[in-house]
Amino acid sequence: MTQVFYDGKLHVLAERCATCIFEPGNRMHLQPGRVKDMVDACRATEGGHIPCHKTLDLPSQAICRGFWETQPHDWMLRLAEHMDIVEEVSLSA
Repeated sequence: MTQVFYDGKLHVLAERCATCIFEPGNRMHLQPGRVKDMVDACRATEGGHIPCHKTLDLPSQAICRGFWETQPHDWMLRLAEHMDIVEEVSLSA
């Protein structure tokens, strides 16, 4: 499980990375259906989200911007928005 909630905030990437799986094409060279499988797995879990792969090895991880922009938010993500605790973070920061 990724840690995107810390410092009292839910961290979301401020912009899509260059290899975002939610961009047209297959920039990560994934198997057909892999993105759908990942999204389906998120939907099966409360608070499910896809972290940006570029933040996985960092101490400060963030939700993939493409996921944030294209997928319906479950109740936990909507609650974070409502509480105004969503913080956008940059890869260059």
